Amino acid sequence: MLSTLDAARDVVDSVLAPAAGEVDASGKIPVGHFEALARAGLFGAALGDDRAHLAEIAETVISGCLATGFVWAQHHGVALAVARSPRGDLLPALRSGEVIAGVSYAGMASHGQTLRARRTDTGYVLSGSSAFVTGWGVIDMIGAWAHEESTGEVHLFAIGRPELSAGLTATPLDLVAAQASNTVSLDWDDVEVAADRLVTTMPADRRPQGANMTIRLNAALALGICRSALRELDAVAARNFEFADAAAAARAEVARVRTDLDASIDDGAALYRHRAAANDLAMRLATSVAAAAGSRSVLTGSTPARLVREALFCAVCASRPAIRDEMLVRLLPEGRAT
Repeated sequence: MLSTLDAARDVVDSVLAPAAGEVDASGKIPVGHFEALARAGLFGAALGDDRAHLAEIAETVISGCLATGFVWAQHHGVALAVARSPRGDLLPALRSGEVIAGVSYAGMASHGQTLRARRTDTGYVLSGSSAFVTGWGVIDMIGAWAHEESTGEVHLFAIGRPELSAGLTATPLDLVAAQASNTVSLDWDDVEVAADRLVTTMPADRRPQGANMTIRLNAALALGICRSALRELDAVAARNFEFADAAAAARAEVARVRTDLDASIDDGAALYRHRAAANDLAMRLATSVAAAAGSRSVLTGSTPARLVREALFCAVCASRPAIRDEMLVRLLPEGRAT
């Protein structure tokens, strides 16, 4: 029986990677991608014994297809929150992939508390906005964090078929990469949510459980692009042996950054530094692929062009001011923000 990590590699090799260029060009993820992930047990990868390998599993899936991996990754934030809550009734469908979840952290202090909750006799009313929600039209449920100002709490609501909610308006966003992820902004105009949709509640000023692990997992975006770039560089080295040492050195540098991230799981400041290093490395490796390919890299639809766009996407996605500052220090003299 395949381990979940081996199953992820198999899905990438047989399903995701061969179609990555077409997904990027068409802006559509085939339903079969999510079916393959579900058959491999990958929607439950954040739960149980597989959790120890989740970062590498995520890196592997994202290396196959950024758009598919980006939708899939959002699911785990909701699955983990449900697993830590009293709402175990929601977990089986999330674990199997029968229900695919998206997430909005807009009510969190770290995201500006732009989504607000107000109590009513029958539940809650949500108002405000969510700047980025991924998987619209694909997800079966949205896990929405909303801030209740009167109590100083933040609530997580599990809202099924969110596209049918009265008062909820989605605006599609044009992204530099992963356009097929169907990422939108949401306007919440007094959206009514029944009381039984409440999953969990915590003080708004509390750092969420597993916050450092989330930082580490987000680094899988950049490391996934590194892994994609390494595949291309290995192919270059196979045709031109003089590049073999450079490709091996690149692989070693990716491994070092990965090790640094894993070793810093209890040190948030170090995690930010190493996340910035991963972002920087992804861009350098993607650019190296473009340089090796030469002038065809400027063609729309070329793999090198896609990797450069994806590296840019991952450099700023799920970022924080501390990560931005570290990246600017790496890129610019006197780059640290004041």
